[in-house]
Amino acid sequence: MATKKDITQKILDLFNKNAEVVVRKFFVCEKHINLFFIDCLINKELFASGIIGGINKLEESKGSKEKIIDKLEKELIAVSTIKRIKEEKEIQEEIFNGGVIIQIEGEEWLLAVNTAGYSKRAITEPPTASVVRGPREGFIEDIETNISLIRRRLKTPSLAIKRLTVGERTNTSIALVYLDDIVNHKVVKELEKNIKSIDIDGVIDSYYLEELLTKSSSKFFKKLGNTEKPDVLTAKILEGRVGIIVDGSPIVLSAPFILFEDMQSPGDYYDIPQRTSFVRFVRFVGLILAILLPGMYVALQSYHYRVLPINFLISLLSSIEGISFPPILEILFVLFLFEILNEASVRMPKQLGMALSIIGALVLGDTAVQAGIITPPSIVVVAISGITLYIIPNESSEASLLRTLFTIVGGVAGFYGIFLGFIILATHLVSIQSYFAPYMAPYAPSVDIDKKDGFTKKPLSYMSTRPQSLRIKNIIRQRSKTKSQGGNADGVN
Repeated sequence: MATKKDITQKILDLFNKNAEVVVRKFFVCEKHINLFFIDCLINKELFASGIIGGINKLEESKGSKEKIIDKLEKELIAVSTIKRIKEEKEIQEEIFNGGVIIQIEGEEWLLAVNTAGYSKRAITEPPTASVVRGPREGFIEDIETNISLIRRRLKTPSLAIKRLTVGERTNTSIALVYLDDIVNHKVVKELEKNIKSIDIDGVIDSYYLEELLTKSSSKFFKKLGNTEKPDVLTAKILEGRVGIIVDGSPIVLSAPFILFEDMQSPGDYYDIPQRTSFVRFVRFVGLILAILLPGMYVALQSYHYRVLPINFLISLLSSIEGISFPPILEILFVLFLFEILNEASVRMPKQLGMALSIIGALVLGDTAVQAGIITPPSIVVVAISGITLYIIPNESSEASLLRTLFTIVGGVAGFYGIFLGFIILATHLVSIQSYFAPYMAPYAPSVDIDKKDGFTKKPLSYMSTRPQSLRIKNIIRQRSKTKSQGGNADGVN
């Protein structure tokens, strides 16, 4: 049998000599007891009262025939999470996750006590998903806190949490959260298989996982949903989706994902259906304007100016008189300036934000117009496109690239090129699937029963079924008790 020194050194050899692993040594009941931990990762109060206090109580039970390891595990260690381990990888994971390893002389097994106590951010309202009505809690960078926010809302025994680890060096914890009696288990198995197949040094944020879980053949459009709000993820889980929580990230992913999810806002479900339906229509029109407006303006000015009203055409021609650049280069130049200002505003200190606005609006904009480099209509078109671009924040990156592409197409081939490009884009979107769910559902393919939460939102009494597009096991969401309720209107009792 290995000596005490051998086992202690063996545990320390699992870590780099500069890993700052602390060893506390005790001699109690004629046994050597060693504690291994990293000081900055543990809760000092819990360590002192729950572990040190329990070891000190061993002297009081010196005559007991029960093994020390059994007595510590069952009675004396005042910490909720404690387990036996002996694998080297388990030892490393427990210590790096803020645990304390207890090694007792003569025992093959080690005790792993969870005493994690590192600093974490307070729960606040997410900056990208503020609402007028509804919950204002947001996820943070701690996986256990995020799981607790979901557990608090889903008080059901069917809530399942499957834990995985990704990253050879970061050992990032990942949790798949779903309702076992509702979810499509093919989705869970596919996600688990794909996550286990990831071979990478480290996963720092959920976006790493989002990209790695997307097939290389179509990475432009995202295949996983994302949110910072626990109430939104809870609603998605109730519909039969799988939540993917990544330790270290406040952004939680969900699968399957359909494109129309980004047309829906958290505030939609805390407002009257008529207002929600109107706002969703505005979002859709805004997204179309963001992508197509600059290209349409270039096409009109270059090829199809005869379709413009004569008064507007005269005003436009007078405004572009003296401009030496062709329309396509002018619009691309303004779009390029807009992207520069956008990047600068994101990274510039808040105290200098007003100065940036003055420089962008007065110096660059006004001076460029007076110098004859760009025209006022071009600025108006790009401004409208730029504002509507962020009407759906989750799609701003894809929409920005599509806007530039359609601007070039409009300048080269006019409306015919834009129309053809739009058909190609729509055909590609219809061909995509996200974990067995059609990407353009419930409109392509058409699923009538799912359209009650589409462009128009029906009252909650009508939403008696979960989305059929997700192909889940249990489709019934609520049962109608009277004939006047919306469940019977959908033909579901």
